[in-house]
Amino acid sequence: MGSKYIIRKRENTILYFEFFLTAGIAAILLTVYLKTHPALGFVMYVAFLFLLWFLFFMFRIFRYFFSILFSLGWSGAAFWVGKAIDEKSTITAWVLGVVIFLFAIWAHWDHFTFLKEAKVYEYEKH
Repeated sequence: MGSKYIIRKRENTILYFEFFLTAGIAAILLTVYLKTHPALGFVMYVAFLFLLWFLFFMFRIFRYFFSILFSLGWSGAAFWVGKAIDEKSTITAWVLGVVIFLFAIWAHWDHFTFLKEAKVYEYEKH
């Protein structure tokens, strides 16, 4: 008797967006401050992108470090938006920053637990 499975591809596009964004910012900063040619900046972008990917997926300590760093980045952006919403007080900015930080940490944690607890089913496509 055959088994029935529902296969759903899990996508974590936020993680890859963070890689692309971080590599892009680093390449732009290196190009601007070192005054290098834009082609070299693109090469640095690609190299930094692969370096982030390699460190993130090969070493557990970098997963935690990058997760905290990316979450702090999202929190900082939310804090900035909160300051723009309410210019008289920082309470809105702090609340928004903390909520977004906790959400970002949860999103990274959810991805890690999925990778750790997922069952792998191999099948051959005919």
